[in-house]
Amino acid sequence: MSQPLSTALQLGILAVLEESGVLCHTVVGHSSGEIAAAVAAGYLTPEQAILIAYYRGKATSEALPSGSFGMMAVGLEPEAVATYLEGTSIEIACVNSPKSTTLSGTTSELAELEKTLTHEQHFARRLRVDVAYHSRHMEPAADKYRALLQDNVPWHNTGQNNPAVQMHSSTTGEVVSGGLGPDYWVRNMSSTVLFHQAFRGMIRQDNVVDLLIEIGPSSVLSGPVGQIQKVAGSAIPYTCAWERGPNALRTFLHLAGRLFNMGCPISLAPFNADGEPEAPQFVSDLPNYCWNHSVKYWHETAASRDWRFRRVLHHDLLGTKILGTPWNHPIWKKSVRLGDVTWLRDHVVCF
Repeated sequence: MSQPLSTALQLGILAVLEESGVLCHTVVGHSSGEIAAAVAAGYLTPEQAILIAYYRGKATSEALPSGSFGMMAVGLEPEAVATYLEGTSIEIACVNSPKSTTLSGTTSELAELEKTLTHEQHFARRLRVDVAYHSRHMEPAADKYRALLQDNVPWHNTGQNNPAVQMHSSTTGEVVSGGLGPDYWVRNMSSTVLFHQAFRGMIRQDNVVDLLIEIGPSSVLSGPVGQIQKVAGSAIPYTCAWERGPNALRTFLHLAGRLFNMGCPISLAPFNADGEPEAPQFVSDLPNYCWNHSVKYWHETAASRDWRFRRVLHHDLLGTKILGTPWNHPIWKKSVRLGDVTWLRDHVVCF
């Protein structure tokens, strides 16, 4: 159920943003994140998206090859990590950024490679998945996935309905220009994710993109996004719409506040909706708070009072009265510097 649940969360966030008047100009998705991206670009309806996500999970859970498989994140560029894969069945599953790749293969081979990379001071961490996505190990599930999509998903109206939104495909690495049918989503599941290429193509439109918003269960792409932007010399601000844990809703509301502060014509009403039939109202006629002034809590030093109610300002020669000294015996302090009182240069005493 993780596939449709993740997509449902993305579609829910997208729906709130659209209802608030926040419209995207260009989108890119990573792996199954392309499903929600296709909805944002008008290539899919939300109903089609949920079916595509559901049957993706169903196919991978029912048609997995025998054996133990997994995935691993590695902090190396594709060219460098490829030298470690010779003689193994491990494949590059995702090209996330210039120095971040994800590998797919058998758990035994991944475990050996993890030891090698760690020993050589390279980042390597196995992911909590038991499927080798985006590799040839998905071929048995790919055929079943294609059949499920063809038989159960209505493929009418899969052309782009929103020409104002451009979609950069991480499946092909290019801009989408046609309908996204069953073959595309099968390829999306089994081929290498070209997120680096797709995202870099998107941020080249600096005159169009003014804020990057990651829509998903967490900010998992913040690292790759930052690395790609650094190499590309891009300074487009990034933020996420959701975080794992108790701060998820606060993160979503922070996004609304950031968009508002940027001058986006956003309506905050959808963010305040609570599901009740009556919309929340802004209360403007509350009575003033009745403060208790019977006890005075103000305590002030003589120096502070002398500063607030000082009788004379700073004098060029006398300086300033030392705070707290009585007026019947005032003490003044002054450090004379010619750079501060330049007119003194014309007053010379000769003996």
